[in-house]
Amino acid sequence: MKKIIVLSAITSSMLLATNGDIMLRDGAKASGMGGVGIAISHGSESLYSNPAMIKDIKNSEFSGYLTMFQPDVNAKTSFGQPTQAFGKSAADQSFIPGFAYVHRNNENIIWGISLAGTAGMGTDYKNNNGTAGAFQMETDLAIAKLSVPIAYTKNDFTIAVAPVLQYSTLQLNYQYQNSPTTFANSDNKKDSSVGLGLTAGLAYDLGNLTLGAEYKSEIETTYKNNISSAIGHFGITSISSGDQLDQPAEFGVGAAYKMDNSIVAIDLRRVNWGEVAGYKDFGWENQTVVAVGYEYATPEWAVRAGYNYGKSPITEQDGSNSNGAKINFFNLVGFPAMVEEHYTVGGDYTLSDNLMMSLAFVYTPETTEKFDISGMNPAAPADSLSAEVKHSQSAITVGASYKF
Repeated sequence: MKKIIVLSAITSSMLLATNGDIMLRDGAKASGMGGVGIAISHGSESLYSNPAMIKDIKNSEFSGYLTMFQPDVNAKTSFGQPTQAFGKSAADQSFIPGFAYVHRNNENIIWGISLAGTAGMGTDYKNNNGTAGAFQMETDLAIAKLSVPIAYTKNDFTIAVAPVLQYSTLQLNYQYQNSPTTFANSDNKKDSSVGLGLTAGLAYDLGNLTLGAEYKSEIETTYKNNISSAIGHFGITSISSGDQLDQPAEFGVGAAYKMDNSIVAIDLRRVNWGEVAGYKDFGWENQTVVAVGYEYATPEWAVRAGYNYGKSPITEQDGSNSNGAKINFFNLVGFPAMVEEHYTVGGDYTLSDNLMMSLAFVYTPETTEKFDISGMNPAAPADSLSAEVKHSQSAITVGASYKF
């Protein structure tokens, strides 16, 4: 199923992101390098990660990218039927664009603006007709951010701050006509939310070594009657955050070391899923993400490779009781942000003194998770009910940057 995020006004997509619901990293250059971007400059694409790294832009630069993101999600619930077949989610392809512009005013002041799809997740089992026990669930969360950073650089130190405007949409629905359980169907309309946040970044150069830090604030989001309606129909009574599903704060530090034409970089990030309304109620835990990347660059071309690891923030609840079982089902079947390892390659090719093309490929091997949902049907034999999901991903990003 193909969807497009329209960043200028409307965000609509079915995404399954890589670190929780957050994209591995926006832009072609960072994506091809394992997602590193805190202490290495990716030109104007640095606006998506650490805005302090725009310090290396000499005049002005505009960049744009388009990512074709392809999650492969298959789910089944046993309900006492071990031979139940997997059902495939139809939310298997999305196109995610992004744009960034940076201008250097003088020796000390650089500013920019960026607009990109930054996060999202979702599944679509409407055409499964209940055969996988997925209740024809359809979930759709999509998030885009507009950021306007300004950086001040002096000597070897740079500091940057950026107000952030976030626009997001959410829809949750499912049907129960072919289920052994007896809950009402849902018919929620897609709802949107607008929130404000802040991004800040630091960079410090020590000869061939660059150190960096980034901070992204928590952003509150509320989807009118969507979450509360969905979980109410489903019979979940333990969610106290109502219709809130806030984007968590992120903290990160990084280092990059340059050796002739080579750069080795590492990022360490912390995503506070377990501390924001919505995610903490669904049992998500804080996540540590490690990214390492390598780049070899000449004036005409560059090649990149990287690795990214973030332990799944989803935790299994006590499936022997009704609430725990239903939360387990929602997390795995509706929001399976469970993939952990990502392998990346990428590169640039310079077409002229001003124009450069970039390409990146991300491969995420299949992860399988199985949670207890026996509390959803107390009449079934103990330990006979489970939700099982298989999830893998791939993504191709094409980008271009123009200096002037």
